[in-house]
Amino acid sequence: MKIVFYSTNTNTFDEKTFLISLLPSNDKVFCDFIEEHPQNQFICISQKPAIFMPESKSLILDQGKDSTEVAEKIIEYKPDIAIALSFWTDPYDWLSISDALVAEKLSEKGITTICNPLESSLISFDKNRTRSFFLENNISHPKSIFVDHDLYFCAGSNKEVLRNVYRQSLVSQIKKLKLPLIIKDTTGLSSYGMTVVHTYPEAIGYLNSKRNNSNRLVEEYIEGRQFGLEIYGMPGAYQILPPFEFSINQYGITSPKQSIKYGPVSGLLDQNFEKDLIRLAEKMKLCGSAQIDLVLDKNGSWHIIEVNPRLSGMSYTYAAATGLSIYEMLYRACIEKKALPELQNNVMSLKLPILTQEKMQEIKKIEGIVLLNQTNDLAAKQEREKGFCECIISCQNKKLLQESLSKLKESFPQDPILLAAQKILKL
Repeated sequence: MKIVFYSTNTNTFDEKTFLISLLPSNDKVFCDFIEEHPQNQFICISQKPAIFMPESKSLILDQGKDSTEVAEKIIEYKPDIAIALSFWTDPYDWLSISDALVAEKLSEKGITTICNPLESSLISFDKNRTRSFFLENNISHPKSIFVDHDLYFCAGSNKEVLRNVYRQSLVSQIKKLKLPLIIKDTTGLSSYGMTVVHTYPEAIGYLNSKRNNSNRLVEEYIEGRQFGLEIYGMPGAYQILPPFEFSINQYGITSPKQSIKYGPVSGLLDQNFEKDLIRLAEKMKLCGSAQIDLVLDKNGSWHIIEVNPRLSGMSYTYAAATGLSIYEMLYRACIEKKALPELQNNVMSLKLPILTQEKMQEIKKIEGIVLLNQTNDLAAKQEREKGFCECIISCQNKKLLQESLSKLKESFPQDPILLAAQKILKL
């Protein structure tokens, strides 16, 4: 078979100022993968930064090409199957929509596609639509109120309006929500831009301020443990991978640049909630991979925060836990229809400061460290915006993981994330 891995990017990307380094490289991982499947021909087609794609073995298309043009290029290769490796970029998490548009064009030409459908990508992109989907399908999620930005401020530009009853009604509804509250953009990426408020006046003050510059969700904050998991497969054949627990910051939310992932945590997902996850996947007709953010509240009940119909910041962690590459995970789950292996190792993903290439090589020699994934934004105006080096450690047991972490800490004795990681392993 001829199989194409593809992905698109709708945003500008400057490879001179945004540097990505992986150790081992995606090139090496991809070469190992194709050696395992000599009966197939694999082609990789993407647009920069082409996250998850082999660095030198991919056809990189011009950034200006839209989904139709990307589809046309893929069609030229006459593949039997096309598999989306959807990724994400700032400011909008909508690349899965772009990849779904490509998939529709390919399907019209009779090419089998493994890609999350357009409708599920649109539902997931707009958090208010996600909220409506959860309500319609009786899926447990935090209670929230949608704030239409234009209606909330419409009285300011309309002299005929004496009182903005829409705003008044929202204030009344918000005061019925349980504190604390999270205020977030309906189309933003991950937890970027989230605000946690602890009083109703604080919530109303935020909505009345200039910081409220687009549609918002005001959502109850559910106290508990925060997790994430990935689902692989397609309708009728889904595999739910065991969840990983996320550390939280001082505001009680996961920080993409600081959060520690640890797991897999087995035995927490009860059968009823697993059925809810499968039902969600079937309703959304997920195809390929998707990531789910979860909260386990103090009463032991699960709640879904959001759905990301793409590969995620957990994908390399799951690859380390299964002992497979991302390519192999998708190939087994969606083409061979085989079960992914049970997650045996203890795995931790944490963020280190930006490293030199020499330092990355040195750190990679520590036993248990299986991947270093660094992003460095040279154009960032603030130090905290420059990036980080994700370090994934995979060991047979907790004791070996602690030993690897101790060796790593020798290079960063006062690093707060490493100190937090050690505390997690002592729990």
